[in-house]
Amino acid sequence: MILHQRWLKHDTGGRGRRADLSFFDLSGLGLNRINLSGAKLAGASLSGSRMTGAELAQADLFCTDLSHADLTGARLSGADLRGARVDRARLSSADLRGADLRKGAMAPAGARRPAGNQSGVTTFIGATMVRTLLTDCRMSQCDLTGCDLTGADMTGADLGGAVLVAANLTGATLHRAQLDGIVLAGAKLREDQRAELERRGIDIDGTGMVPLAERVADMISAHQLWVEHDGRAGRRIELECADLRGLSFANQLLSGSVMRRCGLRGADFSGSRLVMADLSYADLRDADFTSADLSGCNLRGANLAGAKLWRVTMRSVDVSGDGSRFWPTNLEGTSLIGADLRDTSLARALMNGADLTGSRTNATTLRGADLARIVGGQGGLQLTT
Repeated sequence: MILHQRWLKHDTGGRGRRADLSFFDLSGLGLNRINLSGAKLAGASLSGSRMTGAELAQADLFCTDLSHADLTGARLSGADLRGARVDRARLSSADLRGADLRKGAMAPAGARRPAGNQSGVTTFIGATMVRTLLTDCRMSQCDLTGCDLTGADMTGADLGGAVLVAANLTGATLHRAQLDGIVLAGAKLREDQRAELERRGIDIDGTGMVPLAERVADMISAHQLWVEHDGRAGRRIELECADLRGLSFANQLLSGSVMRRCGLRGADFSGSRLVMADLSYADLRDADFTSADLSGCNLRGANLAGAKLWRVTMRSVDVSGDGSRFWPTNLEGTSLIGADLRDTSLARALMNGADLTGSRTNATTLRGADLARIVGGQGGLQLTT
Protein backbone atom coordinates (compact mmCIF):
# COMPACT_ATOMS: atom_id res chain seq x y z
CA MET A 1 0.00 0.00 0.00
CA ILE A 2 2.89 2.36 0.73
CA LEU A 3 4.20 1.87 -2.81
CA HIS A 4 0.74 2.64 -4.16
CA GLN A 5 0.55 5.87 -2.17
CA ARG A 6 3.91 6.87 -3.65
CA TRP A 7 2.59 5.99 -7.12
CA LEU A 8 -0.42 8.24 -6.50
CA LYS A 9 1.95 11.07 -5.69
CA HIS A 10 3.75 10.53 -9.02
CA ASP A 11 6.97 9.42 -7.38
CA THR A 12 9.67 10.13 -9.94
CA GLY A 13 12.32 8.10 -8.16
CA GLY A 14 10.91 4.78 -9.29
CA ARG A 15 9.95 3.79 -5.74
CA GLY A 16 6.20 3.95 -6.31
CA ARG A 17 4.13 1.22 -7.90
CA ARG A 18 0.48 0.91 -8.78
CA ALA A 19 -1.23 -1.64 -6.49
CA ASP A 20 -2.23 -4.84 -8.29
CA LEU A 21 -4.67 -6.86 -6.17
CA SER A 22 -6.32 -8.63 -9.10
CA PHE A 23 -8.00 -11.92 -8.08
CA PHE A 24 -7.11 -11.38 -4.40
CA ASP A 25 -9.62 -12.48 -1.76
CA LEU A 26 -10.22 -9.36 0.33
CA SER A 27 -13.72 -10.32 1.44
CA GLY A 28 -14.86 -9.15 4.86
CA LEU A 29 -11.89 -6.86 5.47
CA GLY A 30 -12.07 -3.48 7.20
CA LEU A 31 -10.86 -1.02 4.56
CA ASN A 32 -12.64 2.15 5.61
CA ARG A 33 -11.23 5.33 4.03
CA ILE A 34 -8.49 3.42 2.24
CA ASN A 35 -7.04 5.09 -0.85
CA LEU A 36 -6.98 2.65 -3.77
CA SER A 37 -7.56 5.20 -6.51
CA GLY A 38 -6.41 3.75 -9.82
CA ALA A 39 -5.59 0.36 -8.28
CA LYS A 40 -6.01 -2.93 -10.16
CA LEU A 41 -8.65 -5.09 -8.50
CA ALA A 42 -9.94 -7.00 -11.52
CA GLY A 43 -11.58 -10.30 -10.59
CA ALA A 44 -11.00 -9.72 -6.86
CA SER A 45 -13.48 -10.53 -4.10
CA LEU A 46 -14.39 -7.69 -1.77
CA SER A 47 -17.66 -9.27 -0.68
CA GLY A 48 -18.80 -8.00 2.71
CA SER A 49 -15.84 -5.64 3.03
CA ARG A 50 -16.17 -2.39 4.96
CA MET A 51 -15.08 0.45 2.68
CA THR A 52 -16.94 3.54 3.89
CA GLY A 53 -15.38 6.69 2.52
CA ALA A 54 -12.87 4.69 0.47
CA GLU A 55 -11.11 6.30 -2.51
CA LEU A 56 -11.57 4.07 -5.59
CA ALA A 57 -11.66 6.67 -8.35
CA GLN A 58 -10.45 5.29 -11.70
CA ALA A 59 -9.94 1.86 -10.09
CA ASP A 60 -10.04 -1.30 -12.20
CA LEU A 61 -12.93 -3.24 -10.62
CA PHE A 62 -13.65 -5.33 -13.72
CA CYS A 63 -15.56 -8.53 -12.77
CA THR A 64 -15.07 -7.83 -9.05
CA ASP A 65 -17.39 -9.11 -6.31
CA LEU A 66 -18.56 -6.22 -4.11
CA SER A 67 -21.76 -7.88 -2.91
CA HIS A 68 -22.84 -6.91 0.63
CA ALA A 69 -19.92 -4.46 0.86
CA ASP A 70 -20.35 -1.17 2.71
CA LEU A 71 -19.28 1.57 0.29
CA THR A 72 -21.22 4.38 1.94
CA GLY A 73 -19.75 7.70 0.85
CA ALA A 74 -17.05 5.98 -1.23
CA ARG A 75 -15.60 7.65 -4.32
CA LEU A 76 -15.71 5.46 -7.42
CA SER A 77 -15.81 8.14 -10.11
CA GLY A 78 -14.53 6.84 -13.43
CA ALA A 79 -14.11 3.30 -12.06
CA ASP A 80 -14.42 0.27 -14.35
CA LEU A 81 -17.17 -1.89 -12.83
CA ARG A 82 -18.05 -3.92 -15.91
CA GLY A 83 -19.26 -7.40 -14.99
CA ALA A 84 -19.07 -6.62 -11.26
CA ARG A 85 -21.44 -8.11 -8.70
CA VAL A 86 -22.54 -5.36 -6.32
CA ASP A 87 -25.73 -7.02 -5.05
CA ARG A 88 -27.12 -5.75 -1.73
CA ALA A 89 -24.15 -3.46 -1.23
CA ARG A 90 -24.53 -0.14 0.59
CA LEU A 91 -23.60 2.80 -1.64
CA SER A 92 -25.56 5.70 -0.17
CA SER A 93 -23.97 9.07 -0.98
CA ALA A 94 -21.25 7.30 -3.01
CA ASP A 95 -19.76 9.05 -6.05
CA LEU A 96 -19.88 6.94 -9.23
CA ARG A 97 -19.81 9.79 -11.72
CA GLY A 98 -18.63 8.61 -15.12
CA ALA A 99 -18.19 4.99 -13.96
CA ASP A 100 -18.51 2.16 -16.49
CA LEU A 101 -21.27 -0.28 -15.47
CA ARG A 102 -21.79 -1.97 -18.84
CA LYS A 103 -21.47 -5.70 -19.54
CA GLY A 104 -18.01 -7.20 -19.39
CA ALA A 105 -16.94 -10.82 -19.01
CA MET A 106 -13.60 -12.33 -18.07
CA ALA A 107 -12.66 -15.90 -18.97
CA PRO A 108 -11.07 -17.98 -16.17
CA ALA A 109 -7.34 -18.53 -16.61
CA GLY A 110 -6.09 -21.61 -14.80
CA ALA A 111 -6.65 -21.21 -11.08
CA ARG A 112 -7.61 -17.57 -11.57
CA ARG A 113 -11.39 -17.24 -11.62
CA PRO A 114 -13.07 -13.82 -11.55
CA ALA A 115 -15.27 -13.26 -8.52
CA GLY A 116 -17.81 -11.17 -10.47
CA ASN A 117 -20.67 -12.25 -12.71
CA GLN A 118 -19.88 -14.94 -15.25
CA SER A 119 -22.74 -13.66 -17.40
CA GLY A 120 -20.89 -10.36 -17.78
CA VAL A 121 -23.89 -8.33 -16.61
CA THR A 122 -23.12 -5.76 -13.93
CA THR A 123 -25.61 -6.27 -11.09
CA PHE A 124 -26.68 -4.05 -8.19
CA ILE A 125 -29.66 -6.21 -7.17
CA GLY A 126 -31.15 -4.97 -3.89
CA ALA A 127 -28.37 -2.42 -3.35
CA THR A 128 -28.91 0.72 -1.24
CA MET A 129 -28.00 3.73 -3.39
CA VAL A 130 -29.74 6.63 -1.66
CA ARG A 131 -28.47 9.98 -3.00
CA THR A 132 -25.77 8.19 -5.00
CA LEU A 133 -24.14 10.22 -7.78
CA LEU A 134 -24.46 8.33 -11.09
CA THR A 135 -24.20 11.23 -13.50
CA ASP A 136 -22.85 10.40 -16.96
CA CYS A 137 -22.47 6.71 -16.04
CA ARG A 138 -22.43 4.11 -18.79
CA MET A 139 -25.12 1.77 -17.43
CA SER A 140 -26.61 0.08 -20.48
CA GLN A 141 -28.07 -3.34 -19.59
CA CYS A 142 -27.03 -2.89 -15.96
CA ASP A 143 -29.28 -4.80 -13.51
CA LEU A 144 -30.56 -2.50 -10.75
CA THR A 145 -33.51 -4.68 -9.72
CA GLY A 146 -34.91 -3.73 -6.31
CA CYS A 147 -32.35 -0.95 -5.73
CA ASP A 148 -33.18 1.91 -3.40
CA LEU A 149 -32.23 4.87 -5.63
CA THR A 150 -34.10 7.49 -3.61
CA GLY A 151 -32.73 10.90 -4.53
CA ALA A 152 -30.01 9.42 -6.78
CA ASP A 153 -28.66 11.65 -9.55
CA MET A 154 -28.53 9.87 -12.93
CA THR A 155 -28.30 13.00 -15.06
CA GLY A 156 -26.87 12.18 -18.49
CA ALA A 157 -26.46 8.47 -17.70
CA ASP A 158 -26.88 5.84 -20.42
CA LEU A 159 -29.59 3.52 -19.05
CA GLY A 160 -30.45 1.89 -22.37
CA GLY A 161 -31.80 -1.60 -21.67
CA ALA A 162 -31.11 -1.29 -17.94
CA VAL A 163 -33.35 -3.26 -15.57
CA LEU A 164 -34.88 -1.25 -12.71
CA VAL A 165 -37.73 -3.60 -11.84
CA ALA A 166 -39.15 -2.85 -8.37
CA ALA A 167 -36.52 -0.14 -7.82
CA ASN A 168 -37.28 2.88 -5.62
CA LEU A 169 -36.71 5.93 -7.81
CA THR A 170 -38.51 8.44 -5.59
CA GLY A 171 -36.90 11.81 -6.17
CA ALA A 172 -34.23 10.39 -8.50
CA THR A 173 -33.01 12.69 -11.29
CA LEU A 174 -33.12 11.30 -14.85
CA HIS A 175 -32.51 14.55 -16.72
CA ARG A 176 -30.90 13.93 -20.15
CA ALA A 177 -30.61 10.19 -19.36
CA GLN A 178 -30.75 7.67 -22.23
CA LEU A 179 -33.75 5.43 -21.46
CA ASP A 180 -34.29 3.33 -24.60
CA GLY A 181 -35.48 -0.16 -23.65
CA ILE A 182 -35.35 0.52 -19.91
CA VAL A 183 -37.40 -1.93 -17.76
CA LEU A 184 -39.28 -0.16 -14.95
CA ALA A 185 -42.10 -2.53 -14.01
CA GLY A 186 -43.04 -2.11 -10.36
CA ALA A 187 -40.65 0.80 -9.84
CA LYS A 188 -41.61 3.30 -7.15
CA LEU A 189 -42.00 6.77 -8.67
CA ARG A 190 -43.55 10.09 -7.72
CA GLU A 191 -46.48 11.13 -9.85
CA ASP A 192 -44.49 13.95 -11.45
CA GLN A 193 -41.72 11.48 -12.37
CA ARG A 194 -44.25 9.05 -13.82
CA ALA A 195 -45.86 11.81 -15.88
CA GLU A 196 -42.47 12.94 -17.22
CA LEU A 197 -41.50 9.40 -18.26
CA GLU A 198 -44.85 8.90 -19.96
CA ARG A 199 -44.32 12.17 -21.85
CA ARG A 200 -41.09 10.64 -23.10
CA GLY A 201 -43.06 7.72 -24.51
CA ILE A 202 -42.06 5.14 -21.91
CA ASP A 203 -44.58 2.45 -20.95
CA ILE A 204 -43.49 2.24 -17.33
CA ASP A 205 -45.23 -1.07 -16.62
CA GLY A 206 -44.37 -2.79 -19.88
CA THR A 207 -41.41 -1.37 -21.79
CA GLY A 208 -38.69 -3.98 -22.26
CA MET A 209 -40.89 -6.87 -21.13
CA VAL A 210 -41.69 -9.91 -23.25
CA PRO A 211 -45.43 -10.23 -24.06
CA LEU A 212 -46.57 -13.80 -23.35
CA ALA A 213 -50.32 -13.53 -22.86
CA GLU A 214 -51.17 -15.87 -25.74
CA ARG A 215 -48.90 -18.64 -24.43
CA VAL A 216 -49.84 -18.58 -20.75
CA ALA A 217 -52.62 -21.21 -20.88
CA ASP A 218 -50.27 -23.75 -22.50
CA MET A 219 -47.51 -22.91 -20.03
CA ILE A 220 -49.83 -23.45 -17.07
CA SER A 221 -50.95 -26.85 -18.40
CA ALA A 222 -47.34 -27.95 -18.94
CA HIS A 223 -46.39 -26.74 -15.45
CA GLN A 224 -49.20 -28.69 -13.81
CA LEU A 225 -47.92 -31.84 -15.51
CA TRP A 226 -44.43 -30.99 -14.25
CA VAL A 227 -45.71 -30.72 -10.65
CA GLU A 228 -47.92 -33.82 -10.80
CA HIS A 229 -45.12 -35.99 -12.26
CA ASP A 230 -42.29 -34.62 -10.08
CA GLY A 231 -40.55 -33.03 -13.06
CA ARG A 232 -40.59 -36.17 -15.23
CA ALA A 233 -43.23 -34.76 -17.58
CA GLY A 234 -44.39 -31.34 -18.69
CA ARG A 235 -42.31 -28.23 -18.21
CA ARG A 236 -41.73 -25.87 -15.31
CA ILE A 237 -42.78 -22.24 -15.72
CA GLU A 238 -39.54 -20.25 -15.68
CA LEU A 239 -40.11 -16.63 -16.71
CA GLU A 240 -38.21 -13.42 -16.20
CA CYS A 241 -39.20 -9.87 -17.23
CA ALA A 242 -42.37 -11.14 -18.94
CA ASP A 243 -45.44 -8.95 -19.43
CA LEU A 244 -48.28 -10.81 -17.69
CA ARG A 245 -50.35 -7.84 -16.56
CA GLY A 246 -54.01 -8.50 -15.74
CA LEU A 247 -53.88 -12.21 -16.60
CA SER A 248 -55.81 -14.84 -14.65
CA PHE A 249 -53.98 -17.61 -12.79
CA ALA A 250 -56.97 -18.25 -10.52
CA ASN A 251 -57.19 -21.70 -8.88
CA GLN A 252 -54.11 -22.96 -10.72
CA LEU A 253 -51.36 -25.28 -9.48
CA LEU A 254 -48.23 -23.09 -9.72
CA SER A 255 -46.02 -24.53 -6.97
CA GLY A 256 -42.33 -24.15 -7.77
CA SER A 257 -42.98 -21.81 -10.70
CA VAL A 258 -40.60 -18.95 -11.46
CA MET A 259 -42.00 -15.56 -12.49
CA ARG A 260 -39.12 -13.43 -11.29
CA ARG A 261 -39.23 -9.69 -12.12
CA CYS A 262 -42.38 -10.16 -14.20
CA GLY A 263 -45.05 -7.52 -14.79
CA LEU A 264 -48.10 -8.98 -13.02
CA ARG A 265 -50.00 -5.87 -12.06
CA GLY A 266 -53.68 -6.68 -11.54
CA ALA A 267 -53.16 -10.41 -12.11
CA ASP A 268 -55.63 -12.84 -10.52
CA PHE A 269 -54.01 -15.54 -8.35
CA SER A 270 -57.06 -16.12 -6.16
CA GLY A 271 -57.26 -19.70 -4.90
CA SER A 272 -53.99 -20.63 -6.63
CA ARG A 273 -51.25 -22.76 -5.09
CA LEU A 274 -47.84 -21.04 -5.22
CA VAL A 275 -45.89 -23.11 -2.70
CA MET A 276 -42.16 -22.29 -2.99
CA ALA A 277 -42.75 -20.27 -6.16
CA ASP A 278 -40.32 -17.46 -7.02
CA LEU A 279 -42.05 -14.11 -7.52
CA SER A 280 -39.11 -12.01 -6.34
CA TYR A 281 -39.05 -8.39 -7.50
CA ALA A 282 -42.25 -8.92 -9.51
CA ASP A 283 -44.71 -6.07 -10.08
CA LEU A 284 -47.76 -7.42 -8.22
CA ARG A 285 -49.56 -4.16 -7.54
CA ASP A 286 -53.32 -4.63 -7.18
CA ALA A 287 -52.97 -8.40 -7.76
CA ASP A 288 -55.59 -10.67 -6.18
CA PHE A 289 -54.19 -13.48 -3.98
CA THR A 290 -57.38 -14.08 -2.00
CA SER A 291 -57.25 -17.58 -0.42
CA ALA A 292 -54.02 -18.43 -2.30
CA ASP A 293 -51.29 -20.62 -0.78
CA LEU A 294 -47.99 -18.70 -0.71
CA SER A 295 -46.22 -21.01 1.73
CA GLY A 296 -42.45 -20.77 1.24
CA CYS A 297 -42.95 -18.36 -1.68
CA ASN A 298 -40.10 -15.98 -2.49
CA LEU A 299 -41.56 -12.46 -2.66
CA ARG A 300 -38.35 -10.61 -1.86
CA GLY A 301 -38.45 -7.04 -3.19
CA ALA A 302 -41.81 -7.56 -4.93
CA ASN A 303 -44.24 -4.65 -5.21
CA LEU A 304 -47.56 -5.79 -3.68
CA ALA A 305 -48.96 -2.32 -3.08
CA GLY A 306 -52.75 -2.53 -3.02
CA ALA A 307 -52.75 -6.32 -3.45
CA LYS A 308 -55.50 -8.49 -1.98
CA LEU A 309 -53.90 -11.00 0.38
CA TRP A 310 -56.97 -11.79 2.41
CA ARG A 311 -56.91 -15.32 3.86
CA VAL A 312 -53.60 -16.09 2.18
CA THR A 313 -51.57 -18.99 3.61
CA MET A 314 -47.92 -18.18 4.31
CA ARG A 315 -46.74 -21.17 6.34
CA SER A 316 -43.12 -22.34 6.41
CA VAL A 317 -42.57 -25.46 4.31
CA ASP A 318 -41.04 -28.56 5.89
CA VAL A 319 -38.41 -29.27 3.20
CA SER A 320 -36.71 -32.08 5.16
CA GLY A 321 -39.89 -34.04 5.84
CA ASP A 322 -38.90 -34.64 9.46
CA GLY A 323 -39.36 -31.16 10.87
CA SER A 324 -35.63 -30.38 11.02
CA ARG A 325 -35.57 -27.76 8.24
CA PHE A 326 -38.28 -25.27 7.27
CA TRP A 327 -38.43 -22.91 4.30
CA PRO A 328 -40.18 -19.64 5.27
CA THR A 329 -42.15 -17.28 3.07
CA ASN A 330 -39.79 -14.45 2.10
CA LEU A 331 -41.21 -10.92 2.35
CA GLU A 332 -37.88 -9.12 2.80
CA GLY A 333 -37.95 -5.69 1.18
CA THR A 334 -41.46 -6.33 -0.12
CA SER A 335 -43.79 -3.37 -0.60
CA LEU A 336 -47.13 -4.16 1.03
CA ILE A 337 -48.37 -0.56 1.10
CA GLY A 338 -52.16 -0.57 1.35
CA ALA A 339 -52.34 -4.36 0.90
CA ASP A 340 -55.31 -6.30 2.31
CA LEU A 341 -53.77 -8.75 4.80
CA ARG A 342 -56.88 -9.57 6.81
CA ASP A 343 -56.94 -13.11 8.26
CA THR A 344 -53.42 -13.70 6.90
CA SER A 345 -50.75 -14.80 9.37
CA LEU A 346 -47.29 -13.27 8.99
CA ALA A 347 -45.84 -15.48 11.73
CA ARG A 348 -42.45 -16.97 10.75
CA ALA A 349 -42.33 -15.01 7.47
CA LEU A 350 -39.07 -13.15 6.76
CA MET A 351 -40.04 -9.49 7.17
CA ASN A 352 -36.79 -7.49 7.17
CA GLY A 353 -37.38 -4.21 5.32
CA ALA A 354 -40.99 -5.02 4.38
CA ASP A 355 -43.19 -1.92 4.04
CA LEU A 356 -46.62 -2.44 5.61
CA THR A 357 -47.63 1.23 5.64
CA GLY A 358 -51.41 1.54 5.44
CA SER A 359 -51.97 -2.21 5.01
CA ARG A 360 -55.23 -3.67 6.29
CA THR A 361 -54.63 -6.17 9.09
CA ASN A 362 -56.29 -7.78 12.09
CA ALA A 363 -55.16 -9.74 15.15
CA THR A 364 -54.54 -12.86 13.07
CA THR A 365 -52.14 -11.00 10.78
CA LEU A 366 -49.80 -9.77 13.49
CA ARG A 367 -49.88 -12.63 15.99
CA GLY A 368 -46.36 -14.04 16.26
CA ALA A 369 -44.99 -11.85 13.44
CA ASP A 370 -41.56 -10.24 13.73
CA LEU A 371 -42.25 -6.57 13.06
CA ALA A 372 -39.00 -5.23 14.53
CA ARG A 373 -37.47 -4.36 11.14
CA ILE A 374 -40.47 -3.46 9.01
CA VAL A 375 -40.88 -0.06 7.35
CA GLY A 376 -43.75 2.10 8.54
CA GLY A 377 -44.02 0.52 11.97
CA GLN A 378 -47.13 -0.78 13.67
CA GLY A 379 -48.45 2.74 13.79
CA GLY A 380 -48.82 2.65 10.00
CA LEU A 381 -50.98 -0.49 10.01
CA GLN A 382 -54.74 -0.34 9.74
CA LEU A 383 -56.40 -2.80 12.12
CA THR A 384 -59.65 -3.99 10.53
CA THR A 385 -62.26 -6.20 12.11
